[in-house]
Amino acid sequence: MKSDFAMAQEKLSQIGIVRVSKDFYAEPKRRGACYFVKSPSTPDKTASLALYPNSNRFCDFANGNHSGDIVSFISYVRGCNNWQALKELKDVYGLMDRREQNNQEAQRRILLQQQEEKKKIKRQQEFKAALFGEIDRLKRWENIYKVIMKKQIYAPFTNEWCYCIKEQQKINLQLDILCAVDSETYVRMKPNPLMGLSSDRPQWLLDTLAILAEHGSFKATKAELEEIITQRDFELTRKLGKDRKNNIEW
Repeated sequence: MKSDFAMAQEKLSQIGIVRVSKDFYAEPKRRGACYFVKSPSTPDKTASLALYPNSNRFCDFANGNHSGDIVSFISYVRGCNNWQALKELKDVYGLMDRREQNNQEAQRRILLQQQEEKKKIKRQQEFKAALFGEIDRLKRWENIYKVIMKKQIYAPFTNEWCYCIKEQQKINLQLDILCAVDSETYVRMKPNPLMGLSSDRPQWLLDTLAILAEHGSFKATKAELEEIITQRDFELTRKLGKDRKNNIEW
């Protein structure tokens, strides 16, 4: 298996020593098959450091024919060691060894997971806040209608009386749905594999979301609704011993 250094060398060879010189040192001038730049070791006006694009090597004729590859070239003209030269090259050209790539990919996945988890927690909090807020609102109106009927503010069977009765019945139904865990409107909130019973929770979610959307307190996205519907349909046909975790965990 190739070393990470060798892989970086291959990538640098594709970039080419001429471009590296332009980016890091000086603009080379072509002479035949070679390119030349001034030597960093002498103040001579004549360019005496040769760059060979075919082999991606250099040779400084003004300094005892000092030569080397691209990394050595940067080390030479920058006055640093090979490790520092390679680090500069990697930073500028985005070159990473396998370990760095694996670390970066792992960090990216962790960051995405953290972002998704934050979104998930936020949606859970928004849903619960909307649910409890709607329950409180409906209970307040339930008490209001109870007082109206008890004190007979409207005469029986008048339009106003009929409207209050209708609204009271609607509120009672919605409270039965929203408070399903307490009122046992939905008997099975979790699947029971042993008895082959599906879960009522997906259907409860759909009914609850419809109530919340009606009053604008919470609106599920299309993707969230599709996920819940898929889970509901799956639960209705789920075979004994089979199970599937719902991604929507409200």
